[in-house]
Amino acid sequence: MLKEDLLRAVFYIPVKILGACHYKKENLKSSIKLDDNKRVCYVMQSNSISDMLTLEKLTRAQRLPNPFSYIELDGHKIPRTTYMKKVNWIFSGKAKDYNFEKTFREWILYTRKTGEDLQIIPVSIFWGRNPGHVGEPYKDPINRPRSIVRKFLRVLFLGLDNLTVLSEPISLSKMISKYSDDKIIHQLASHTRADFENKHLEFIGPRLPNRQYLIQELLQSDNIKETIKQISTETGKNYSEIESDAYAMLDEILADISYSSLRFTSILLHLVWNKLYQGITIKGATQVHDLIRKEHEIIYVPCHRSHMDYLLLFYALFNECLVVPHVVAGNNLNFFPINRYLRACGAFFMRRKFKGDKLYTAVFREYIHTLCAKGYSIEFFIEGGRSRTGRTLPPRTGLVSMAVQNQLISPNKPITFVPIYLGYEKVLEVNSYMDELTGTKQKEKESFWQLFNIYKRFKYYGRGYISFGDPVTINDFLDQNAPTWKQDSLGITANSKPSWLFDTVNQLSDQIIINLNASAAINGLNLSALAILSAHKHTLSIRKLHEVVNFYLQVLKSSSAIKQDIIPETPGQILLHQAMELHPFHIEKIDGEKYAKPNPKQIIYLTYFRNNIQHFFVLPALIATIVMVHKKICYKDIIVHTRNVFYFLRHELFSPISEDILDQTISDYLKSFKLAEYIRTEDDMYFINKKYSDLMGILSSCIYLNLIRYLLAVRIISAEKDNTITIKDFIDRCVQKSKELPVEITDNSPEFSDPITFRVMSETFIRHQYIFIAEENAENTVGSDTVEKSASKKKKIIPGTIKKNIAKLQKLVNAVGPLLPSNLRYTVK
Repeated sequence: MLKEDLLRAVFYIPVKILGACHYKKENLKSSIKLDDNKRVCYVMQSNSISDMLTLEKLTRAQRLPNPFSYIELDGHKIPRTTYMKKVNWIFSGKAKDYNFEKTFREWILYTRKTGEDLQIIPVSIFWGRNPGHVGEPYKDPINRPRSIVRKFLRVLFLGLDNLTVLSEPISLSKMISKYSDDKIIHQLASHTRADFENKHLEFIGPRLPNRQYLIQELLQSDNIKETIKQISTETGKNYSEIESDAYAMLDEILADISYSSLRFTSILLHLVWNKLYQGITIKGATQVHDLIRKEHEIIYVPCHRSHMDYLLLFYALFNECLVVPHVVAGNNLNFFPINRYLRACGAFFMRRKFKGDKLYTAVFREYIHTLCAKGYSIEFFIEGGRSRTGRTLPPRTGLVSMAVQNQLISPNKPITFVPIYLGYEKVLEVNSYMDELTGTKQKEKESFWQLFNIYKRFKYYGRGYISFGDPVTINDFLDQNAPTWKQDSLGITANSKPSWLFDTVNQLSDQIIINLNASAAINGLNLSALAILSAHKHTLSIRKLHEVVNFYLQVLKSSSAIKQDIIPETPGQILLHQAMELHPFHIEKIDGEKYAKPNPKQIIYLTYFRNNIQHFFVLPALIATIVMVHKKICYKDIIVHTRNVFYFLRHELFSPISEDILDQTISDYLKSFKLAEYIRTEDDMYFINKKYSDLMGILSSCIYLNLIRYLLAVRIISAEKDNTITIKDFIDRCVQKSKELPVEITDNSPEFSDPITFRVMSETFIRHQYIFIAEENAENTVGSDTVEKSASKKKKIIPGTIKKNIAKLQKLVNAVGPLLPSNLRYTVK
């Protein structure tokens, strides 16, 4: 007892000052499903006094029973805490078992005599999260706990990197109802040991790869060796020469993670964020821990808005106690000296294009497969590059396809994509984005000095937002969309491609993007931007702006299709105040009232942030537009008119409202509008309440530019003869024509003529057969639109050219045209 008191005195101050305790301090009891009405006991890995003091610190903060306290039974004190191992004094050799069986029996006796349930909580405590590297001597932290002397040193040097993790409690009364005492003791011991190992894997992760070992292992893999043999046969080059090329490629690609670099970066970023951001909000990380506990391989798929994305997501993952992933980085960042640092932080480099390069494809694919097989998480930006417009870009499917092929090779190990939305109230590069889109400035090639000079722009950037979206598990997705995948996976190799792979990967990629968009951060700035840009002449009184922001919040809450946890709980007035702190628009006094009145440059700036959330509002805006245009309209016609246009908006903006819930979502919005009296009904006919016509008009106008683009595109296609232009020609002409439209319509906004938007539109046209693309060796009838068959001649047509479906295109014009005000509709010729 004297020894314990002495150790407690020695360790008390260091642990009190340096022990960081729990990884998620808020809502601890609810997160582990703890019942306040039942007694609590603890099982720890060892009888380390520093671990006990750390747990004591946490229990005081969370108002839980002190681990040093006792439970009384008939005047006998029963320890509240027991341990699996005894700690050695000096050397960290194999530790002896603690006499935990005695304490387990006393707990069982207590429950049997009193009838009270005991909640037994396994407690895992980590001093540092360095998993070590492959090839180093393995230090088993569970069966070989560190000695008292070494633990004291770790408290001093790694105390701030401490994690104290409480697992879900084990109900002792439930076990008593099923098993004998000896069986209960065995079950408790097995369960807690397994829990310690699982927590170690969840929070520390597998041992880090040894770069040189891994390069040699990859060179000896069957797939790379087979590819080298094929290339040698085809080209006549020496095997060893091609193998040297493969080695150089692997050396160019592979990461070289160092935990000390990760820890240093985390500390540095903590200081940076305090200077840049007022706060960073993280939502949904708990579900990732749940997936890891279920032994899923995790692939993080964040959106890409800024170079800050890498750092913000790294900071979030590290501070949410998730193992930092291997991050796919573009080869444009592979330059000295930044490449060495990025590799140490988990980056591995990928060429922008390697289609047709057999060796590079095999090398890169095998590396991805090996990372997944060894349990390392991966991160990549599915959009490929940073979005210059604020919209989520169409997905690049290459890495998604590789992940699906890995799932086919290892069908029993689920691989799950975790979409992550990264949101900002101010983006470092947004002004340069606008310059790039207008053509006044070319995209600068990344260099050390370009990245280093970011510090010059360190100023107040508002708030940052990180939202983990609904995960997409590959095997679940394949079960629904490719039911034969398990049979097709039998005997499959890395180069095998089932017939359904291309279409399924496209669908999967779209679903990931939709889930990502569904988690978009909603804040005062993007709500204000949406309101101001939807107002007449982009001018609103501050009073009206506050009203519109609150109206938008109510619209968001109207549908269950919108994730309610992403809607701010902050009142609209405070959200508006937070936006105005960033000075995103000028404020003028007109007749004694303050107005938000952005200048032309600010209007362009605001479009970026409006585009962050526009996808949430296109459906209610379309409903409002249809009701306004028709004056009075029945429910059935609202459904028909909405469906005629909405799938274009959904595909363009990756709206989270799927086809199967569309009708119900339309009904939800109408019910909400009716309940709030924005819309009224008479004889089953819907019409706008004049009292709120201004609010509904502002909501409606947020889709006008989208509708104008549809009219523009249809008229360009209609003006051309069949099989005379390609998709590229079509996109180029749309871009050119959109730049010729009056400034009053486009606000001179460069994002209006963004080629990517027209590319997505062309894909929608093809998918729904508004146009057809000629294939190789196709034949057509010259003048088939107008000339009778008897006068027609067969003619070879150019592959890749467009043939239009006049009836469907005209139907789209008839659906979209009337929804636009006449001054806008007739401008598009």
